[in-house]
Amino acid sequence: MTSTLVTESRTDNWQELITRGRRLVNSETTAQFALGDLALEMVPVPPNGKRPLAKDYRLLANYADEIGLEAERFEEYRRVSAAWPKARRAKKVCWTVHAVFSSRSDRFDLITNPPVYRRTGERMWTCDSANRELGRKPRVAETHNEKVRQVEDLIEEDDEIAVAVVERAMNRRSVVERVVDKPEVRETFNRAQTARISRAREQTKKHPEVRRLDENREVLMVLGLCSSFAHGIGKTLPSLHLAELSEDAKDSIREGLGRVSAAIEWTEHVLQTGSTDMDAALEKLLSEG
Repeated sequence: MTSTLVTESRTDNWQELITRGRRLVNSETTAQFALGDLALEMVPVPPNGKRPLAKDYRLLANYADEIGLEAERFEEYRRVSAAWPKARRAKKVCWTVHAVFSSRSDRFDLITNPPVYRRTGERMWTCDSANRELGRKPRVAETHNEKVRQVEDLIEEDDEIAVAVVERAMNRRSVVERVVDKPEVRETFNRAQTARISRAREQTKKHPEVRRLDENREVLMVLGLCSSFAHGIGKTLPSLHLAELSEDAKDSIREGLGRVSAAIEWTEHVLQTGSTDMDAALEKLLSEG
């Protein structure tokens, strides 16, 4: 028994059906080329690559309508027939493959060198293999890259589908273990996690109770600095003999007091404006010491 491509159905006369189907395809191909040749008879290909006149297109469209065919389809038959002179057409290759290759400059050599069809081992052109030859996406994915591309195309259309696919894939332990081995994947995940945590923190800061806690923390921090300086001066200064210092020593202390005064003025500026920017001179002054 030979299995079909449809897993739910099997038949004992599969090869007979293949033969009958190919015969019908050949008949259809003959009819398509015949219609194309007829269209060429009505409107030959203009020389030097020129396009047919508008009246010629109208003639073809009217004829197609008379015989119950779409005008675009009739013109496509004409185009393919023009690309494939009768003597260069491959008898066992369907019209669609001829159409796929019609724009290739090497089409006459190409069609005589079909690839191996993996299901039967014979050399033959199929619609999918023709599309592969031109770098187009086949209807049925077979190779690893084609299957990946198929999934990519699906998840690019809808973020919800993409999320569902990733979630299901990450439920497979073997997949998770292989994915986490890739540094670029870990880096992407870590960046997303960091961004998520940052957003959560920003949202948390907007809560009134959190804002009050932050306010208290900042007030206590600045008051602590002020208290440290005042306490240190109050405790240390009485035991010093500053009046007996040399003028150079007194000037050094005055420079330090200047930095303190500048820091106080800058703090007052921040309280009033909310801006913590400082000019280069102030930044240099506060960084000395």
